Amino acid sequence: MLNIALAGATGRMGRLTLKEITKHPDVEIAGVLTRPGNPLVGSDVGVLMGTPPTNLSITDSPKNAFKDAQVIIDFSHPEVLELYLLEALQQEKPYVVCVTGLNNTQQDILKKAAFQIPILLAPNTSFGIALLKQLIKITSKALGPNYDISLLEMHHRHKADAPSGTSLSLAKALAEDISLNHNTPPYPSQSPRPPHTLECAVLRGGGVVGDHSVIFAGEKDMITLEHRALNPSLFSQGAIKGALWLKDKAPGLYTIDHVLGFCQ
Repeated sequence: MLNIALAGATGRMGRLTLKEITKHPDVEIAGVLTRPGNPLVGSDVGVLMGTPPTNLSITDSPKNAFKDAQVIIDFSHPEVLELYLLEALQQEKPYVVCVTGLNNTQQDILKKAAFQIPILLAPNTSFGIALLKQLIKITSKALGPNYDISLLEMHHRHKADAPSGTSLSLAKALAEDISLNHNTPPYPSQSPRPPHTLECAVLRGGGVVGDHSVIFAGEKDMITLEHRALNPSLFSQGAIKGALWLKDKAPGLYTIDHVLGFCQ
């Protein structure tokens, strides 16, 4: 049985992940963390799931939340990442980072921390997205430079970052295999479009969980590869699988590609 601490537990994904942990036969919740000032601090975790009391309280102390855990899953926010990471380092706990919208400085901090603890950096924990990444790299190599590549994504109206971290990770995977013509993140659309560029187009609306399409447009045909998330619990399940995989790993910076065996 794996004991998990959950950071960002009072948010949308945190609540979903709590419910998924209670359903999973191989994991238990050992700590529940939210930010200082949250009115739920001190309340029983059951209020987040609509269940009877669990005898576990919501805390705003990373030290208390992490002390009984074997692995930490973080669905919080970029502004608290460094605080939570510092405590994970002090307690030497494996850390699954599902936070989206991290800047370059925060990613560099995670890279340095990975020399001391195992870190799974997974802003999108969908195994389907990891597979899509492999498929688009194969397609790009097969089609060559005569096809323009566009990434189109749509998420719910409340999503903060645009393009999404997932779109940027897909674009990064493509950029590693093709020679771009002075084209850099966030890969805005250009008209007329220069050759050998990527573009990321963004849509926001309704309650869309997450749609990602990668379009290869040639002069005479067009190929589209896409992934559609139908239920946000998909990401909670992926985070739990990632935690189970990470628990005995050596210090290092890992991704879902490592979990699935796409890279060593």
